[in-house]
Order: sequence, then C-alpha cells, then structure tokens
Amino acid sequence: MLKSAIVCFLLVGLLLAPLATEAILEDASIVLYLPFDEGIGDQASDLSKSGKTGVLGSTGTDLPKWVTGKFGKALEFDGKTNFVEVQETPDFSYASDPGTMTLGAWVKVLNTNTDAHSQTRQPIIMKGNSGQWEYALYIYDGGNAGMSVWNNGGTGVSEPSGGPDLGDGEWHAVFGTFDSVEGVKVYADGELVAEDPPNENIPGNGTAHVFIGHREDGQFLNAVIDEVCIWNRVLDADEIAAVMEGPLTTAVRPHGCLASKWGAVKAYY
Repeated sequence: MLKSAIVCFLLVGLLLAPLATEAILEDASIVLYLPFDEGIGDQASDLSKSGKTGVLGSTGTDLPKWVTGKFGKALEFDGKTNFVEVQETPDFSYASDPGTMTLGAWVKVLNTNTDAHSQTRQPIIMKGNSGQWEYALYIYDGGNAGMSVWNNGGTGVSEPSGGPDLGDGEWHAVFGTFDSVEGVKVYADGELVAEDPPNENIPGNGTAHVFIGHREDGQFLNAVIDEVCIWNRVLDADEIAAVMEGPLTTAVRPHGCLASKWGAVKAYY
C-alpha cells in the first residue's frame, strides 16, 4: 500500500514538472568553443569552460576578416596567409587519452587549392606539425570533407574523406569524430559521408598549437568559418543534428529525461 502511494506521488510529479534542461556550454567535454562573434579586434574568445583565447594571425600582413557568419559574426580566411591560433594545452590531445574526440564547425568554402602547398586538402581545424602530428578536419580540393588522425610521426591512423562537393559558396556543417576503437567518422550537414576504422598505429599526443584555417607546413583554407568547437568525446548523429540547430550559446539539452525517471520508478516498484 505504501509503495503504491509513493509510485503515484512520483508519477504525478513527473507529469506536472517540466523536464529540466541545461546549457550545452555546461558540458565539460567541450574544451574549445569559438563562436567568432566579436566582430572586431585580433582575438577570439573561447566560451567553453577552458576559457582559452584564439589569436588572429598571418604569415603576411592581412589578418582574417570579420564578416557575417552562419550565426552572428564569423571570420573569413584568405587561403594564402591567415589563420587563428589557440595555444596548446593537454586538454587538446585526446587521441591517446581518453581516445575520443569530435571536431566541428560551420564552413562556407570560397575556393580550394589557393595555397602553395602540394597537398589536395586544406584544414578547417588542425593540430600538429613536424614530429608532432595529431589530427585535422579538412576540406579537400574536390570540395568534400575529411578528417585525419595521425601518430606523431605523421603516419595515418584513420583518414576517411568523401561526400558531396561543399564548395558551392553556401554554409555547411562539417563534423568529424574519432574513437580509438571505431576510428573516424565524417559528417556533412548532419549526414555520415565517410568512415574508416583505425589501424595498428598509435594516435599522436603532441604539443603543437591548434590552428583554424591553417596547417603550419603551408596549407591554408579559403573559407568563412564559424562556430568552431572541439569535444573530448564522440558526438552521435542525433547530438550533431541538435548542435546544428543554432549557436551553442543558445542551445539546451534534456537533463534527466522522462524515460530514465520512469525506469527508476519501475525499478523501485
């Protein structure tokens, strides 16, 4: 009799109380979030709990331009000289420990193959340099998306690419995930477009800084980039779709869903 009364009380509470939500930015697995909404200056604030700073830079004289973004403001990269640099911390080396990560950004590709580098791809997000290679999220010369994870020597661990040509001058959401067991998955506009399991090589854990729109050996991406985010876990397709709905500053997610509460009630009963 007492148990029945308690169950009824819990059910009424569940039906009357709205589901709680929490800001996505409260997710401690977000270790870098650059919304690029400043619109002025030579720095970009990281709104994750890590609180880092992105510094606008160039190998020439022109910094990336502040322009209208997918949400708010964004940065336009010339594909030849400019970039954003975020100083390295151990937070950014996920490939080895805990062995999971997600890279994501909104990208409007303006052109490809605009740099002097001989490779057929340019980075959206990049971490690595000679002897310190780790990972990158790419746009290839054909406009398709890709992601690479390497050991520190530069040998690929998992490097799939594919999907539609994103070089149409429109906004596209590009995401890549890595799991040390499942390898890399690449998503374009929420659709899985490429995947590849890992091989026997051990992912790198280095000390290179993180760059947006640039690889330190000479690759540059000619694109407008917005909403750059790095997680130290794998986002599934549903989470990626939710993140695409708007800027992370306004996004919320369920916290303590009805199904889990109902399961607790049933277990008690």
